[in-house]
Amino acid sequence: MRRPESTFSRARRALMRLIPVLPAWAWAADFGFRPPRDPEDATAADLMRDLAQRILPVYQEADTDVFLANLAALQIVSGAYRAASDSSASLRSRRKGKPFDDLVQRAILDGIYARARALEAEARLGFAEAFARAFQELVSPLDNAQAQAIMARLEIPAAVYREPLRQAFDLWRAKGSLPQADALALVRTWHSYQSRRSFAALLPELFAAENRARYVAETDLRIPVRGGVIFASLVRPGRTSDALPTLLRFTLDPAEDDAHRSAVKGYVGVTAYVRGRMPDGTGAVWPFIRDGEDAAAVIDWIAQQAWSDGRVCMLGDGYSGYAAWAAARLRPAALKAIATIAPMAPGIDFPKAGQIFRNAMVRWAQEHANAEPLRAGPDANPDATWQALDARWYRGNRPYWDIDRVLIGKRSRLIRTWLTHPSHDRYWQKFLPSAQQFARIDIPVLSFAGYYGADAGALYFHQEHLRNRPQADTTLLLGPYDAASIRLGTAPTLRGYTLDPVARVDLPELRLQWFDHILKGANKPSLLMDRINYQVMGADQWRHVPALEAPKRTPLRLYLDTREREEPRRLLPTASEGGGNARLSVDLADRRDVRIPWPDALRANQLPTRNRISFASDPLLEDTEIVGSLRGVFDITPSRQDVDFNVSVYEQTASGEYRLLFDPYDFRASYAANRVRRRLLRAGERQLLAFTAERVTACRLAAGSRIVLLIGLNRRADRQVNYGSGKDVNSETIADAKWPVRVRWHARSYVEI
Repeated sequence: MRRPESTFSRARRALMRLIPVLPAWAWAADFGFRPPRDPEDATAADLMRDLAQRILPVYQEADTDVFLANLAALQIVSGAYRAASDSSASLRSRRKGKPFDDLVQRAILDGIYARARALEAEARLGFAEAFARAFQELVSPLDNAQAQAIMARLEIPAAVYREPLRQAFDLWRAKGSLPQADALALVRTWHSYQSRRSFAALLPELFAAENRARYVAETDLRIPVRGGVIFASLVRPGRTSDALPTLLRFTLDPAEDDAHRSAVKGYVGVTAYVRGRMPDGTGAVWPFIRDGEDAAAVIDWIAQQAWSDGRVCMLGDGYSGYAAWAAARLRPAALKAIATIAPMAPGIDFPKAGQIFRNAMVRWAQEHANAEPLRAGPDANPDATWQALDARWYRGNRPYWDIDRVLIGKRSRLIRTWLTHPSHDRYWQKFLPSAQQFARIDIPVLSFAGYYGADAGALYFHQEHLRNRPQADTTLLLGPYDAASIRLGTAPTLRGYTLDPVARVDLPELRLQWFDHILKGANKPSLLMDRINYQVMGADQWRHVPALEAPKRTPLRLYLDTREREEPRRLLPTASEGGGNARLSVDLADRRDVRIPWPDALRANQLPTRNRISFASDPLLEDTEIVGSLRGVFDITPSRQDVDFNVSVYEQTASGEYRLLFDPYDFRASYAANRVRRRLLRAGERQLLAFTAERVTACRLAAGSRIVLLIGLNRRADRQVNYGSGKDVNSETIADAKWPVRVRWHARSYVEI
């Protein structure tokens, strides 16, 4: 018995009937094309329809599934909506039971749009009603994760496709024609752009209805805790009566509410807010004080609910990452694991780092603790506004005690409290796990950190956990990221640096895969195969090792050449002989650089050498891989009792370009040996100053490259300035500068990594 002919077969047979009448050159020929001025041009739709109609008769592809996917796009743009709907249906049928990959998703996306347009024409429906019907037909049968993937792709804004379209139009306008492969890509981009312009406004209502059918959401939970109440919300899968594990985020920022994403993955997602904070973001809080005990109380409450299977894991980024550690140290019975991204470590990396206070603490306190955005004009750029306030502070002659008054116009009790504790004293220590508490944290821990400003807190927690519990089940992932790029999913570039392809990982999704391993018995993600997992910049590879500082790895030690005077001075494999010194003099009272922006690009053609001294190694004889933290000993004679140093390390390629290897590290010399006790320098005397940068990097340096060390004295508008008088730095003013600060480096100075 003959099987019925499939839709695909009929479509292909129809095309094949057309092909023989075409000249042989048609298969390889370019398509003549005179693009419109821009995607909004009134003629654009007709021109693209004409192009699609000319491609259709000659298009062929050996891979049947790829053929069907592209065929559907061509048919949609050409206006053959019923045929496009059939092509998409054929592709969905062929991919049934296979991974939910890009081809399947394209078949569903194209199927929704083609079906909607066909209904609009054949059933005489309005487009909104037709699209809603097509959406429900194709999305409702999907499981939660698949439906979420489709909705995420549908809500990509049309604007994302506009610029690529415009650039393609400009390119092919000059040439007058385009090859078939480029023509096909252009048609698909046009389809993505044009279709989204028609259905974007319909999505919120459709998504809301779909999510109501799939999930149960409770938005006004009030969880009793000792002496108060915690506000919370939850989302859980609604098509099951099974008790499920819970992923909890304890936060002060409603923007971090990702309970829905947890529910998509088959968990109960709970977002609980720091005491005093409402789900709408209002309400003042006092950071760090009771987060651990409150989060533990929330965990106990969750474990008692009917929808809970008694297992809770915590996830967090920044402050909510800190809250996860604060709860873990109390060891609530239901807490089974924590996974954090760049967790905040009070007193270590916030509100100061290297024992230097940052003005950013005032903005953070205003926006996150007080929930009072700075008052500015409706069109004001918040970043520019705060930078202008930093400049006002920098130009003034007020002690750092007044930083809140200068920036926000009033005294802040919170900022004042923080400034009262410049060392890492018991005030800060009480917020962090003690040595005994670290030793008792026996649950799996996952931490993500970046080389560019997202590492100090994660490194602190990881290292202290291992120091006090060597057998700890702890995993650390490091890569060329900053805090924002880790949270949002890595982009191809970061501050001008193009990431290696293997570094472009959806880290929040990887974290959920790790939870699947912990809670559901799924395979452990291969990217997390060892205790330390780091991406080697420039090598396009990941490394997996049991420890970052491997005993068998020989540190690369480079001495500062103190003999020559021209910069950059040399970095030498052995200490230079013959004495001499390298000198740096900085007038801390000079404010002429107030409008010079602090560079943050990771690639540059020249170094920011103002108020700095530079040293460069000889060209490397072979490719060299470096990994770890920068350490060093400065053999110095300072002119004052304290200095705030700034240390940066670059790769200078053979072409002369510079690549920053980790975020610049600032540290206060008087706390370099011990962040708890301040030990002033001996002004005018030669002495050794050992330091370790609270940064980490991993990169492959190409043969012919040089390692460039840049050392400066901190004089920035966005942080505390140390004038070296020996007084409490908060009390110093420009008047304490008196004369420039001078530092001489002697021959025993070195750095190593």
